[in-house]
Amino acid sequence: MKDITTKLSPKKIILGIAIILAGVAGVVVYQNRITISDWFSALSYNPTSEVSSLMDSIGLTGSAQSILRATHPSLNTSEEFNNYCDSHSQEISILGCYTKGRIYIYDIDEAELSGIKESTLAHELLHAVWERLSESEKTRLSALITEVYNDEQYNSLLAEDLETYSESERIDELHSRIGTEIVELPEELEKHYAKYFNDQDAVVLYYNDYIAPFRELSEKIADLSSRITALDQEIETKTAAYYADAEALSTQIDEFNNCANTSNCFSSNAEFAAKRNELVNRKAELDNAFNEVNQLITERNNLAAEYNDSILRGQTLESVINSNAKVEEIK
Repeated sequence: MKDITTKLSPKKIILGIAIILAGVAGVVVYQNRITISDWFSALSYNPTSEVSSLMDSIGLTGSAQSILRATHPSLNTSEEFNNYCDSHSQEISILGCYTKGRIYIYDIDEAELSGIKESTLAHELLHAVWERLSESEKTRLSALITEVYNDEQYNSLLAEDLETYSESERIDELHSRIGTEIVELPEELEKHYAKYFNDQDAVVLYYNDYIAPFRELSEKIADLSSRITALDQEIETKTAAYYADAEALSTQIDEFNNCANTSNCFSSNAEFAAKRNELVNRKAELDNAFNEVNQLITERNNLAAEYNDSILRGQTLESVINSNAKVEEIK
């Protein structure tokens, strides 16, 4: 039987290897297509000095810098921002958005809200990160994110303004909020955010810095409201007691005067003097009660003025962060 031997020329061997390598390269390119796209997009980005400073401030890892630069983050005037982010409500404040592969930040210039632009930039970056995660990674992280969200110590901090989000949008939003607003996370989430922030806790500080004035005002307003309510009740009670005592004293004074005008009504001058002194003392006590009520009213009015000033300051700060608000109308 004749042996049949297949012989390949060196040229065919090289061609076969080339075809295999081309196939492998195709898989690598497919798997990293977003990374490659980010790399090319980042090449054409030249941030302003302020944006560059913000990027440096939030302490990004190399991969996060690449993603952020690819989104061409920019600081925008209210008109620009409203156009890019489709923000047109005076009831809802939008600080930034990630849309069509770009990040836009409302350029808020308010000394009392230091950290707001850094926090917003980090928040929007995490939206870009989420978009680039694989479905399996999103599924894994969704379970961890939901666990944090359901934790009582965090739920009240994270639940605000989420009712309008769909399930997928809610997880995306929570991914950004947890990463920029919460410290002491589960280890797996700590590791996840460490891929993008050199110090995630430091990023959270920016959020705490700018949100502090709002929290302080909210707590102050609640405290003032409680104190005013308590004073109103005390004033009402003491005013009612004052009028009741005043009416009783008026009756007693009338009786004393009638007795004084009636012969032998008082058995002696000593009894007359004692009754008179008693009424004088009661009148002094009543005057003190009247003054106390007036002092409470003054205190209440001062607290009310402070309450109104705090409300006005809160409205002003809210208008500062709302790209559709007219601040001059509030001040």
